[in-house]
Amino acid sequence: MFVIRFALLSSLFYALNVSMIPLIYTFEISVFLFLFIRFGTTFFTSLIVTKSLFSFREVKRQKIGAWILILSFLFGVQSWLYVEAVKYISVGLASVILFTYPLITYLIASLLKRRSFDLLTILIFVFATLGIAAISGIVVISQNSEGIYTMQISEGLYVVLIGVVLGLLSALTYSLILIVTPRVSELKNWEIVKYTTLIPALTFLYLFIYETGLYWPQSEGLILSLISGTFFATGMMFYHMSVRKYGPIRTANIGYTEPLLVLFFGFMAYSDAITMTQGLGVIMVAIASITIERRQLTQGSSSKV
Repeated sequence: MFVIRFALLSSLFYALNVSMIPLIYTFEISVFLFLFIRFGTTFFTSLIVTKSLFSFREVKRQKIGAWILILSFLFGVQSWLYVEAVKYISVGLASVILFTYPLITYLIASLLKRRSFDLLTILIFVFATLGIAAISGIVVISQNSEGIYTMQISEGLYVVLIGVVLGLLSALTYSLILIVTPRVSELKNWEIVKYTTLIPALTFLYLFIYETGLYWPQSEGLILSLISGTFFATGMMFYHMSVRKYGPIRTANIGYTEPLLVLFFGFMAYSDAITMTQGLGVIMVAIASITIERRQLTQGSSSKV
């Protein structure tokens, strides 16, 4: 029971972290400054947890320097794409779209292994695609005068479409992170965090200074960014505790509560109401993502027998 709480607490703090992004934007905080604070806070947390600094000798011995650089780049890009998506769509819908990463990971892994797709897998992807279209508002479900529900293509929603595309690119990048991470599996979880957060933090600091020069933002925005970064680091701490005691598979399953929490927080804090069509899209994407992940687990178990 306590282990389940670790996983739930991880989802809670991750959800609180991303739910604060729209509020932080109201104080005109630069995206680059926000991301610098997020990665910087996480990096210093990793130093406290591991009680050590860098060991370049260990990295060189394991020959993982190139993979650490790649992971650092992917982590930075993934976070940047997500916070940019929130500029165009609600934080709740962006979180739901991000959690299409099991589908994308399964697709990439199948292509790399040259594994053929059966009919059920194809139907799952079609189902998820329709769900994403419903979330974006591209497809609108309406009821005619005879009481029959029909699906129509909506017009004039290019801004929302931009947010959806950014969210999908963020999910794609996260899938690449999951695929690349085993390359550095000899490092402990918090060691990976330590080695892959410093470069993004310094990069975003440079981009912030290059973009705006040296200036002091509103103190409220800085405080909120620091709180958000602390939530992110705390969520990561509970995530690793859950993985260590509960296992990565069951932790990931409980992780599906995160987008639901973000939708709830978005509604409570920003009155982010969703239409019936978008609500249906959320359910479709959730069903597709959970189904494909369970298929991966089944196939993984079968391959070990």
